[in-house]
Amino acid sequence: MTQSILIVAAERGLGLGLAQQFFNRGWSVVGTARAGSDTSALEDIGRTDPNRLAIAAIDVTDATQIAPFLASLADRRFDVIYLNAGIWGAFHQSVTEATDEEFAAIMLTNTFGPARLARHLLGRLIMPGGTLAFMSSHRGSITMNVEGGLELYRTSKVALNMLTRGIFADNKEKGLTVLSIHPGWARTSMGTLDGAIEPEIEVEPSVRGVADVVETHMGTGENLYLDYQNNRLDW
Repeated sequence: MTQSILIVAAERGLGLGLAQQFFNRGWSVVGTARAGSDTSALEDIGRTDPNRLAIAAIDVTDATQIAPFLASLADRRFDVIYLNAGIWGAFHQSVTEATDEEFAAIMLTNTFGPARLARHLLGRLIMPGGTLAFMSSHRGSITMNVEGGLELYRTSKVALNMLTRGIFADNKEKGLTVLSIHPGWARTSMGTLDGAIEPEIEVEPSVRGVADVVETHMGTGENLYLDYQNNRLDW
């Protein structure tokens, strides 16, 4: 039977790369984008086998879109649901400089929005053995933060890791797997701050590694914090 994955925020960057990876591996892929976004690159992935790729609309920051989104999925069930939505936030990354609006934007997009949607999607996982995966970051590790800085982004990812840990704790008896994955600092619009900095890794090896990690650990019933090379990270 064909394995299936839902990738939230798949129209560009790492989400688009993941959609390509899983499609190439024979998976059935549903990718999401915000309404009105350019989904042409995502559509192109499915040209060779349209039955294995679908597109749905959701903005994780808008709770009113959750019910219509779930309805649009009809009776679909997934082996893996991957929450990829995320932003860098304010360029300055400073707690003392950030406005209330900047705090709200990064926390809703990176943290509460994905965790809230994930909880609503639990019933769409094929259980037992279903897997929730989240695009985390090594910047979300409290233990590894020895250089400071990046206060807004770090905080959003630390909080995301905490919320995903809670989802696992509430559902581990059902056999749920929860993975928090650091993809490396990849060459995307967000990863380079629109060309302002050089990335550590290209998109293809990043998403190839992430997909490998998902396939390695899916259905294990574990809660793991890993990087794209399958190294365990300290919480």
